[in-house]
Amino acid sequence: MANIKSAKKRIKVINRQKAENKFVKATIATATKKFRALVEAGNLVEAEAKLKETISLIDSAESKGILHKNNASRKVGRLSYALAKAQFEANGAKAVVAEKPAKKVAAKEEVVAEEKPAKKTTTKKAAAKTEATEEKPAKKATKTTAKKETEEKPAKKTAAKKATKAE
Repeated sequence: MANIKSAKKRIKVINRQKAENKFVKATIATATKKFRALVEAGNLVEAEAKLKETISLIDSAESKGILHKNNASRKVGRLSYALAKAQFEANGAKAVVAEKPAKKVAAKEEVVAEEKPAKKTTTKKAAAKTEATEEKPAKKATKTTAKKETEEKPAKKTAAKKATKAE
């Protein structure tokens, strides 16, 4: 047992917070169990209402710091998935759960590509690039030029390596 007055007070505060956190977690567990029971029974309309209530409890616990953000997100995701799966099985039609992940990934990549900001370049660099492209005519790539370029590059590298070794 603590001897210092502030330590005794901290013990009281910690015990009170522990009891509050335990109550909130128990409430979330009870709401989750009731939601899962509704889903298993096939009461999807009531289950949707219970899902909103349960998600609200989870989000408030997350904002208070009782649940970690990833933990809360995982709980919400699993509950939402359970409801979507039950609705899919009840309808027997193609639903959100049956959608292939590849389509979602492709859609996300398009959104990300649109949101990327343009590369920052200084006005001097941009002006120099535009002038250089305007002055030079477009070159046609041929196999011989590609071979010459590849042959020259290794020669330069080896010459530079030999020079450094000689020093």
